[in-house]
Amino acid sequence: MPEIIKTPAGLTLKLDEQEVGILRGLTAEMRLLLEADVPREDEVIKRLFPPAHEDQSEQQAYEELVGAELRRVKMEALEAVERGLQEEGAASVELAEEEVDEWLRLLNDLRLAIGTRLQVDETKMERPFDPNDPEGPALSVLHWLGWLQGAMLEEMAGDPRPE
Repeated sequence: MPEIIKTPAGLTLKLDEQEVGILRGLTAEMRLLLEADVPREDEVIKRLFPPAHEDQSEQQAYEELVGAELRRVKMEALEAVERGLQEEGAASVELAEEEVDEWLRLLNDLRLAIGTRLQVDETKMERPFDPNDPEGPALSVLHWLGWLQGAMLEEMAGDPRPE
């Protein structure tokens, strides 16, 4: 499991090679999703960019007004995580508070995307890991991302360790 340390400036994340590899793969997939011309009807796109209005013309006006900004904020979070990951091997990532927020934002988006694709509900999330379940690896990654996000939030709420 990653080591997460609160510092006066933010957090330090110590990730092993496997964890870095998982995050690198997920960020590459998220980049493809955000840069591709995925139809608005796609369930993951709807989850990442939920409609703000029931009326179609109001929704279209909303997307024209803020759609690019919402996508830009998601891309900035993605790029912040990509910057922190090493090309190979383990990583020790020093994050200032604003970078912590970007990491948390991306972790949330990754969880939303995976959970939506797997059609996760409480029952699916609570069942024990089954190595024969074809969704097992993706569900374990989903649990790990949730743990990482929660641990980062808990550390941020705590007192910083002196450097």
